Amino acid sequence: MNLRPKLMLAFIILIIIPMIGLGIFSFVNSESLLERKYSAQSEISLKAVGGNIRYFFRELDSLSNGNVISSEIQETLRIIGRGKDDPGWMIRLAQAEKAMSGILFQHPAVSYVVLYGPDGKMLRANRNDPTTFRPLTFEELQRHSLYDDVIAMQGRPIWIGPYEHRDLTGVVPPLFTMLRVVKDLESLNDIGVMVVQYKSDEILSMLKGFQHPDAVAPGARYFIVNKNGLAMLDSNKELDGKFLSLYTEELPRFSVEYDSTRMKFDGVDSLVSSYQLDRNGWILMSVQPWNALTNENTRFFQWISMITVLGLLSAVLFNVFFVNRVARSIIKVVRKMRLVEQGALETRITMRGKDETVLLAKSFNSMVERIGSLLREVRQEQARKQHAEMMLMQAQIKPHFLFNTLESINALAAQNEGHKIMLMVRRLSNLLRTSMHQSEEISVQQEIEHVRSYLDIQKYRFEELFSYDIAVSDDALPSPILKLTLQPLVENSIQHGFDGYGDGDGKITITVKTDNEQIILFVRDNGHGIHEDILRSLSKEASSYEPEKDVAQLGERRGLGLRNVADRLKIHYGPRYGMMICSCAEEGTTIRLVIPIRRGEEQ
Repeated sequence: MNLRPKLMLAFIILIIIPMIGLGIFSFVNSESLLERKYSAQSEISLKAVGGNIRYFFRELDSLSNGNVISSEIQETLRIIGRGKDDPGWMIRLAQAEKAMSGILFQHPAVSYVVLYGPDGKMLRANRNDPTTFRPLTFEELQRHSLYDDVIAMQGRPIWIGPYEHRDLTGVVPPLFTMLRVVKDLESLNDIGVMVVQYKSDEILSMLKGFQHPDAVAPGARYFIVNKNGLAMLDSNKELDGKFLSLYTEELPRFSVEYDSTRMKFDGVDSLVSSYQLDRNGWILMSVQPWNALTNENTRFFQWISMITVLGLLSAVLFNVFFVNRVARSIIKVVRKMRLVEQGALETRITMRGKDETVLLAKSFNSMVERIGSLLREVRQEQARKQHAEMMLMQAQIKPHFLFNTLESINALAAQNEGHKIMLMVRRLSNLLRTSMHQSEEISVQQEIEHVRSYLDIQKYRFEELFSYDIAVSDDALPSPILKLTLQPLVENSIQHGFDGYGDGDGKITITVKTDNEQIILFVRDNGHGIHEDILRSLSKEASSYEPEKDVAQLGERRGLGLRNVADRLKIHYGPRYGMMICSCAEEGTTIRLVIPIRRGEEQ
């Protein structure tokens, strides 16, 4: 496909479709904003309604607290407790029942009062309101599942919502029921149980008052729901006594104080909000049809549509007047790129102007130049790696070192030095085992044993030429290191640093320690040091290497083993790690190696 059809396709995909998507996103986002807005309004409304309901029940709690300590209730229960043996029992009982009926007039919501004495005697007072409430006998009440909870509350009230325990509270009309133990004021012993039923008309009027068009959330439908999702009160009186799970796939989270979610309720897209009441886990819930909330969103959608059309028109004009020029510049760049693909890395683009196409040409030229530079670096790196691998093969065991060691063992055999022969053979076998190890890496402990064997053999061959000291941190021993890292360094000290020394004047010190996830190795000697010219040669970059020269001729040159170790460390561990040499003529040499610590699977 040519560039122009591609640009048209890109124009449709990258401009037309995103602008349409932006319009859709804006509309959806506006719906999200509206949801948050009405959720906040619902929270205000629910807290206002919940506050009224809480006050209503606290008022009833206070009324009930006063009743259980009133003389009418206390005296009535004492009369029942004394039994019929008291001569004036029947008269005082009738007077107590009449006095107890005064509770009905303390609050208009009180509908029915039942008082149970300790012997099961039941006293009742009611307003003659229509109700299906049937007082249970004391024996039936004792068998009820709530009775133990009432006793455990030690006089504090337990509230039952409409339809929660229908066998106890009845069904029509929906009534709230309170049960509590009555205690004697003097002895604090349980002397009875009081059951009071309250009409829900006042609470329904609170719910309906917030459905008014002038309310914070007009048109909302309110429910009082228990923690099992049972609708105890519906402001529309349609779902009383029914479980809301039959009308929605998910309920709001009743575990939080306030929650608001958009969901399907009774088949209608709605905003469902819930608010915790401080009583028995009851929830005040509101349901608002979404369509009733989004009338103001219509005008916003019209504005979004108009802006989207204008944006599309501007995009088309931009495509007609500007994209063609950019297309020509891109085609020119593409042609040059094809030349670069064919290997013509000297290709460059020349453009005039001050816009981004000129920057594109400059970036292309810079990229081609960088690619050429990287290719040269890769070739040089490969040459360095091959050179280092060849040096490693050479450095593993030099034939003349092996021959000299065997001659030394032969001389010991002639002198009948069996113990020394055993030590020399053990050290030589350790050297050969490490040199022929198939893995490129061995542990620091194995590398130390290898260089110790090498030093012991050389110390015997050169008799009293030098002494050595090795100090290794325990936490560095298990970590891996490139094999044959230390041996070329000590070999350099022995062959070149101690040339002309005698009487044990030479000293080699090897130190290994850990620091901040790194292993630091020091190889120090007190030899002749390294001349400044050789140090400069060792510090040259890879561009100065000449791996095509005969390796056998270079093998014995001073410093070649050091460069081999430095190259291998940098290639294997990266530029952050490697070797540093500090030396001065006739003042000895210190070589510092830094490698990373690797544990676990990395090993």
